[in-house]
Amino acid sequence: MRGERSVSTRWSGRAAVDLVLGIDPSHPEPLHRQLYGGLRAAILEQRLKPGARLPSTRTLATTLGLARNTVHGAYDQLLAEGYLETRHGSGTYVAASLPDDALRAATRRQPETSNATTVRPIEPAGAVGQRLSNWGRRVAEIAPAPYGSPATPLPIDFRHGRPDVTHFPLDEWRRAATRQLREIDRDDLWYGPPAGLPSLRAALAEYLGRARGVRCTPEQVVITTGTQQAIDLISRLLVEADDVVVVEDPCYPGARRVFEALGATLLDVPVDEHGLRTDDLPHDPARLVYTTPSHQYPSGATLPVSRRLDLLRWAERHDALVIEDDYDSEFRHSGRPLEALQGLDRSGRVAYVGSFSKVLYPALRLGYLVAPPALVRLASEAKRLLDLQTATPGQEMLAELIQSGQFEAHLRRMRRVYRGRRAALLEALDRELGPLATPGPSDAGLYLRLVLAEGMDEEAVAQRAAELGVAVYPAGPYFARPVARPGLILGYAALDEAGIAEGIRRLRLAIDAVRLSARGIDTHDD
Repeated sequence: MRGERSVSTRWSGRAAVDLVLGIDPSHPEPLHRQLYGGLRAAILEQRLKPGARLPSTRTLATTLGLARNTVHGAYDQLLAEGYLETRHGSGTYVAASLPDDALRAATRRQPETSNATTVRPIEPAGAVGQRLSNWGRRVAEIAPAPYGSPATPLPIDFRHGRPDVTHFPLDEWRRAATRQLREIDRDDLWYGPPAGLPSLRAALAEYLGRARGVRCTPEQVVITTGTQQAIDLISRLLVEADDVVVVEDPCYPGARRVFEALGATLLDVPVDEHGLRTDDLPHDPARLVYTTPSHQYPSGATLPVSRRLDLLRWAERHDALVIEDDYDSEFRHSGRPLEALQGLDRSGRVAYVGSFSKVLYPALRLGYLVAPPALVRLASEAKRLLDLQTATPGQEMLAELIQSGQFEAHLRRMRRVYRGRRAALLEALDRELGPLATPGPSDAGLYLRLVLAEGMDEEAVAQRAAELGVAVYPAGPYFARPVARPGLILGYAALDEAGIAEGIRRLRLAIDAVRLSARGIDTHDD
């Protein structure tokens, strides 16, 4: 319960009845939807009988303490769906005849909702039933992703994958939006190309070629709603149930879940300080290889050129496709970034994916797939089947941001900001933790993996840190195999230098408390 405000009112008319409606103004659901749901449930459960007269919108609004428009909205929806009917000069009534199936449905036990990670099978219902497909059953069985902010926000949150949006060029973005709206005509209100607007695809092809060494034409670029959709789209074209898909260990869980939902057999290849160990690639064929070569997720390693070439040769020998996830390669803090793996590919073996969630802001929901030449037409058609197209306004504004040079100017600003925060994190770790923890590679990206001293309990450290107001994230759930050394994933992009320093100071207190607790000394009352 959320502290609902319950209102009891007596309905006058042919069928007087006491009815209790739960209206919760603090709930995010609009009030008219809450009222609609309460009335609909009362009708289906026959607490409001067919033919019962409802009060006027003015009377009900006064009784419930709602705006009259709110009641109008609920009534209008129920009228449109046939639950209510109006009689000229008389008022609004519950429909005299509702389908028996609708009334019987209300007596069926509704599925329970919970935050549990397991999902109960859906019971068959009615003539058609609700039996899950194979894909649906696999989705139900997949473990939840091991990331996300704590249920209760903490003062200091080292969540990875969250950029600093306070520096986003909002004024330029607004001006681009205003220009797009000013120039819009009725032809622009139709669906756009499924692969994306030509202007954005051309701008991206030029930018990726110059900044990342990607070799592609605008026709190879498919605009998606993010990296996740790009991975899903290309995987659906190639992967059948029981096909072998090679993934890194540790691995980005969003990709892993896509392959599991498709029914693939996952083969975990370990990662070392240089990234994917290509010597451990299987001798037998595989359909796909998923890799994050420029900044391995979440270890932070960078795959050297020799291994990149080994991977491409392996893919060609086994007729496999490589999905290269270049999720945050724009942020390189030392040295010149290696060019994309895709730029080394000469046989069409690499599908290159990326997004603007880290470089701009996550809610933008824009990403891209650079499809191999042989899959260009199919990738576009798959996008059409998935959701017709990515929303046009954001594409237009992003194309203008790239073409005007504002996009790369923003990248340069953010590189300076993040470089300073990375330095503050490394300094704080050295000062506060010293030999208790070792930072992993941090030359790129917006996070680092912190390897804890041997024998330390990463879950206990995270729990104790949360008690001190700091959210840190255990690394263990990203690994398929048991981890030799415990660790944490620390994202620093959304924290300023002072927050980083204070967060690591509290993390030291948490580690000290866990170490003392392991020796049998209770520190919770200190």
